[in-house]
Amino acid sequence: MNNKQTGFTLLEVIVVFTLLAMIMAMIFSGIDSGRRMVAKGEAKITAINEIRVIQNIIRHQVSRAMPVAIEMTDEGEMVKFIGQPKQITYVSPMPGYLGSGGPHIQELKLVNARGGMVLEYRHGLVSNYDDEDEHSPFETSEPMVLLENIDDGYFEFVAMDEAREPTEWLSELEKGTDMPLMVRLNLKMNENAKQSWPDLQIALQMDGGRHSARRPSILNRFQRLQSGESQ
Repeated sequence: MNNKQTGFTLLEVIVVFTLLAMIMAMIFSGIDSGRRMVAKGEAKITAINEIRVIQNIIRHQVSRAMPVAIEMTDEGEMVKFIGQPKQITYVSPMPGYLGSGGPHIQELKLVNARGGMVLEYRHGLVSNYDDEDEHSPFETSEPMVLLENIDDGYFEFVAMDEAREPTEWLSELEKGTDMPLMVRLNLKMNENAKQSWPDLQIALQMDGGRHSARRPSILNRFQRLQSGESQ
């Protein structure tokens, strides 16, 4: 009798295991690719939400700026709003649940940092001290970082000219004795940022000038002027 043994040859086994290894590699590669896509999407959503929250905070506080003196000029005039390319300082009410409610001097400032710039924010309760040597809560307050990964940025302003008409966008408020009509913050994010900075234009809710009753019509004229320039 001839005994015939059936089964796989060594070559067939090697081929099967090779095919299984290739299939498993493709499966794990797909799983890893999907995991990285999900993580990337979550990081994008987080970055969008972070910028949206920061913009809401800035818009809420700047839009409610009050015509309250921050400091006095040498001529004895009240400076109500300091507007510079890299910094704005103003008085705006703080919500009571964040600590001491009421009018606070607030500052937004672009500061050079490692790898670019950061946007800092600090605030302090408006002081009624008559003693010039006494430090106000604002002067002793510590800044907090609102946003990082900024490549460059600047503030711009719309004010009233001598004819009581809205100006073009200005890089700086020369005096600050009158409140601006609008404030814009332009930011260019660097390669480490997960999201670009959407255009942020803020219209102030109140006008400290004596022509506050004309404010709506002034803003309407400025909007028409912008529309004409864009066409």
